[in-house]
Amino acid sequence: MTEKTENIKVSAEETGGVLYYLVGSKTDEFLNDKEALERTRLNKVDRDDLYIEMTILNMFIMINQYTHWEKDQKAYTKSLDKMHFLLFHQLKEYSNYDQDDIEQLHHHIFRRYDEYGDAIEENFDASWLEVLAEVFLENLTAETEDKENSIKNLAKYIEKFYKTIPNILNTL
Repeated sequence: MTEKTENIKVSAEETGGVLYYLVGSKTDEFLNDKEALERTRLNKVDRDDLYIEMTILNMFIMINQYTHWEKDQKAYTKSLDKMHFLLFHQLKEYSNYDQDDIEQLHHHIFRRYDEYGDAIEENFDASWLEVLAEVFLENLTAETEDKENSIKNLAKYIEKFYKTIPNILNTL
């Protein structure tokens, strides 16, 4: 006899929680990988700045994948709102961000999203992964030593995360 499995519909808000968890775990994984930080020349960047910027980058990657996977705009808007809400809540709760800090961060996040999107659009003939990696690195460090290698290493990280997202989304 085969067991009958029943698919349970996950709410948009629950999906947003999963997206936030994935972004957070990927950010933590990167921040705790000393070799990756050295390969990308990010080991000397302030850890709080790196956390925020890596979270924003990972959310941008997640948004790009998720909005192609979920066709219902209302559902993905709710999910992405929840993902952002959870970040702001975490920062208020554990990092002593006040409402002004959250508002500034909110604007910063969406400026970064625009910056990443514009850079990819303007360089459509180049590898979008490397374009994204270069913009990210330029925002965090002025160091130019072995820049090409840092870009390639970060692009590999971005690609790995980007490619794993659909597998996870398909389990929802």
